Amino acid sequence: MKKSLIADSALLLVALIWGLNFVIEKNALSSITPFMYLGLRFSIGAVLMALVFYKQLKNASREDIKAGLIVGTFVMLGFITQTVGLLYTTPSKSGFITGSNVVMVPFISYLITKEFPQTNQIVGAILTFTGLGFISIDKNLAIGWGDVLTLACAVCFALQITFTEHYVKRVNPINMAIIQVALTGFATLAISIFFEPSASLNFDAKGWGAILFGAILCTAGAFIVQNIAQKYTSSTHAAVIMCTESIFAGIFSIIFWEEKLALRTVAGFAIVIAGVLITELFPAISIEDNGAAEDTVG
Repeated sequence: MKKSLIADSALLLVALIWGLNFVIEKNALSSITPFMYLGLRFSIGAVLMALVFYKQLKNASREDIKAGLIVGTFVMLGFITQTVGLLYTTPSKSGFITGSNVVMVPFISYLITKEFPQTNQIVGAILTFTGLGFISIDKNLAIGWGDVLTLACAVCFALQITFTEHYVKRVNPINMAIIQVALTGFATLAISIFFEPSASLNFDAKGWGAILFGAILCTAGAFIVQNIAQKYTSSTHAAVIMCTESIFAGIFSIIFWEEKLALRTVAGFAIVIAGVLITELFPAISIEDNGAAEDTVG
């Protein structure tokens, strides 16, 4: 019980750090080109992870590499669309739209497993996308370009989650994750070199601070903490706790970005959270109830 509590607290800390990073990254993008930021963040993160897990990485199999490259492609596309989208939207909107990936997974998984989503997942999806409408569609019924890119990011992360579940039973998950991070880092660094002529390493202390915060805490550190913590807590606990990332993004956006939230936007945030919780909590409640019933009968 104590280990489970510590694990849940550690995951909550990861969600808080990721939520804070939406604001830090938004500020950094005023002086750093998006692909250079991603390239440095993920390249440094990959090196740190490789140093920590060197013994496992040197024994990586062909299947580890294949899985890492496939899943890593979705990671790369997800972070590219999220980071470029953040140039044109607010940190809170980006956080909540990104968090909607949780409810997309059952529907994308259906294309692979042919298992139709459960009722609670359908209700959760309807609520979530209703909330996204409140957040993203303005009074002129127009959707911001940044919100469209961030929604594409959510789809990419949903694909990442789905294919990770498909491969993780057959490969080393740590090696797969290192390859994902390395692919994202090196690919975006290459894109920056060729397509960002204004890209430069002459960042001020704030710029390097944002890169190192993203690399050390949000990439390498968060991965290590998440993998250790999930040994001692349930996947349902982990999913619900990690979705608080979007709440923290909204809170930090108000505090540090001085974002003014309209009532309609706040309502959208609440609806998205309700949709995610319905998707993640209802199966756990029904399973626990069934288990309790069986114990009573026994």
